[in-house]
Amino acid sequence: MRAGHQFARWGGTVAETAEEQKSGASRGVSEELARNMAAGWADTEAHDLRPIPQAARTAARRASLSARFPGERLVVPAGNLRIRSNDTEYPFRAATEYAYLTGDLKEDGVLVLEPTDGGHDAALYRLPRSDRGNGEFWRDGQGELWVGRRHSLAEAEALYGIRCHDVRTLADVLREAGGPVRVVRGHDAGVEAALADRTTAETDQELRVFLSELRLIKDTFEIGELQKAVDSTVRGFEDVVKVLDKAEATSERYIEGTFFLRARVEG
Repeated sequence: MRAGHQFARWGGTVAETAEEQKSGASRGVSEELARNMAAGWADTEAHDLRPIPQAARTAARRASLSARFPGERLVVPAGNLRIRSNDTEYPFRAATEYAYLTGDLKEDGVLVLEPTDGGHDAALYRLPRSDRGNGEFWRDGQGELWVGRRHSLAEAEALYGIRCHDVRTLADVLREAGGPVRVVRGHDAGVEAALADRTTAETDQELRVFLSELRLIKDTFEIGELQKAVDSTVRGFEDVVKVLDKAEATSERYIEGTFFLRARVEG
């Protein structure tokens, strides 16, 4: 069920035909098990969610971006999981530009600023909850049974303050949309393919440069997060000093382990 990009990976169905089961292409799941796994799930929708702490800041950043590129569609992807070996992925880190403008840190997301007469309307394209009915929940390697629960689109709207849509519809949306468009390149090959022949490296680079310069000036939320990191680092070094007398036979590993205990707990 794996593919190199979200539009391929999530574009199909997990259900297998009888022919696939008989031919040996099936993964050997019985019909009884499939029916059992598709039924009886409780409603786990989270309600009364509050916006993330930086939601007001991310909205202000998007407003600055909108003012710089009036009348243009702006596309900022989070990036996708990358295979390390077989079915093991590298740890994921969302593209800096995407995280800066949304506060979302999950893979496969794409922020799209749609031009309007008064600026832009922001839309966030993400994966919805895993489908229980077609088996995606448990038969796909990125199904929620294996990698944990992800937010529904309604939950994501409440958290990030942006209208949310299923990312599996985005390729068609981008292909059908007209007008000038810019994309942050290098994070999502599928998005770039959907915009083929409609962007240029020069204009896309202007978008990336503007976002880089915008991040040079830190707001109060960012300063607060930087201060937290500094404070945790200080406590890590204080932990090391306290155990220096014990770090004899394996001093380097003892000291490193002590510091990284703090880093893992508070980082």
